[in-house]
Amino acid sequence: MQRLSKSVLLAAAVATPSLALAQSNVTIYGLIDLNLSHERSGDQRYEGVHHGELNGSRLGFRGNEDLGNGIKAVFVLESGFDPSTGLAEQGGRLFGRQSLVGLESSLGRLTLGRQYSPAFVALDPFDATGNADRSAGLLLRKTGAVKPAYEVRFDNMVKYRSPKLAGFELDAGYWLGEKVATTSTARKEGDGHGLSLLYGNGAFSGALTTQSVQRDASGGKVRTSGVGLAYDFGIVKPYFAWSQDKESGTVGNGKARTWAVSAEIRVNPANTVALSYADRDESDGAAGEDASGWSAYYLHALSKRTTLYAGYSQLSNESGANYAIGNITPEAGDNHRVMMAGMRHRF
Repeated sequence: MQRLSKSVLLAAAVATPSLALAQSNVTIYGLIDLNLSHERSGDQRYEGVHHGELNGSRLGFRGNEDLGNGIKAVFVLESGFDPSTGLAEQGGRLFGRQSLVGLESSLGRLTLGRQYSPAFVALDPFDATGNADRSAGLLLRKTGAVKPAYEVRFDNMVKYRSPKLAGFELDAGYWLGEKVATTSTARKEGDGHGLSLLYGNGAFSGALTTQSVQRDASGGKVRTSGVGLAYDFGIVKPYFAWSQDKESGTVGNGKARTWAVSAEIRVNPANTVALSYADRDESDGAAGEDASGWSAYYLHALSKRTTLYAGYSQLSNESGANYAIGNITPEAGDNHRVMMAGMRHRF
């Protein structure tokens, strides 16, 4: 009888992790995006295998556990990597794309960790190319003479996402720079907050956002404000996005305005053309760095998970500006041209 009891206990111990995994509803997912590319800027040339054009390559784990009373525990662990070399992205972080845990109920979702910024959540969807890695639309979050507050993600974030009500959602975040210093101002370096109002109902979608970051130990701040609009006519879906970066305090007093227009043209269910144009205008005295550019992409869906694509982007830097959309860092005033063809697979 004693031996039987030990056997039962051993079997239960082995089965428990599997049972817990099932109750936690864990999903493993990922994406691989690779392409052959050619770049030119002035006398510089680049040919090679590039990655993450339509979407950054990733391996992720997400799940939830029902805690009862309509409450769930949720988590996301997402690692970015370069599939052409196998190396980790985001500075070599293990889970550099997302790393969060929290609670979700009918009142919304509250999470802690490394997460997407409210400005990114608001503005990134409003580009026909999906703000592809080397598209002109990325001028919205480029850094020139004027520093932006628009970053894709922040560490140490407390974030709240409201439930959807009449098409409206609220996305709010506060993050801590966690700097050790002797003064309260210096300790706040890297701190920031953001708030986005999102709307989606039928063919129309829109977003408003404001995001602020303390950029230096003396209290210098940058604020990014933005708006995004889109309307789905069926065959054609046009997009508009606008942002303003404004410095204050010791970080400077510059201002930069960027706008982008784009269109997604669905030729048929398997074939899509995406066109975009963007322009950035900085006001920072003689140091202002201006640029404009356009992109054209063609996407062919082999299936729901596999897409072939080809694209061309050109960025025109005005005198003093050296914005890049690839592996080359242009000389001041040089244009940057990129051609690529590749494949994206989701799993």
